[in-house]
Amino acid sequence: MLIKINRQDCITKYPNLPLREYNTKEDEYDFHYPKIFANYTLTLPSKSYKGHIKLLGTELCNLITALGFDKLIFLGDEKTPWLYRDHDHPPAKEALQYLAANKIGKRFNGGLQVDIEELPTFIKHLAWLVRSNAILPDVHFVDPNQNIIGNICQYGNLHISTKTKKVDTNFKKVIAESKFEFVMDGQCYNKFSKSGAIKGRTAKV
Repeated sequence: MLIKINRQDCITKYPNLPLREYNTKEDEYDFHYPKIFANYTLTLPSKSYKGHIKLLGTELCNLITALGFDKLIFLGDEKTPWLYRDHDHPPAKEALQYLAANKIGKRFNGGLQVDIEELPTFIKHLAWLVRSNAILPDVHFVDPNQNIIGNICQYGNLHISTKTKKVDTNFKKVIAESKFEFVMDGQCYNKFSKSGAIKGRTAKV
């Protein structure tokens, strides 16, 4: 299930969640990102984006279970609400309806605690929101102990940071036994399209 957390309460309880705020004087963003030990970009051996994000949900569940967690906490890095944008691309529209069905209101910009049972479904919808640009903030997640920080990019890759050497060592052991593959150069691209274009993605603001 999805449990809503007031934005400020979420920031206070999970200070390692990345944040950004627009600086009008400098005309650019001020970023807050915690000190970390290592960064990784992970992908999966998938033939379609639909199959990719289904596998992503399963493998992320396996990953966090192996690391000893039973939930993740998600938060947008800006104050903009989750449902700020509308979208006509069917998977994105379905994802927005999924959030609304889980009582995420038009003004809600707080955190979401997602239990392991709900995580595959949530990841599928979040991945479509990000891919279609149907959500304005960048959404990051942490485990309850804030050992790892992660997000899903528009290409469906999983970007993860580990907080300490001990966590990093355990993380790499778990990844070695999973279906995840390291993107060695860290460069993401759309591997599901010959043109590189992302169907349904819009720059609508």
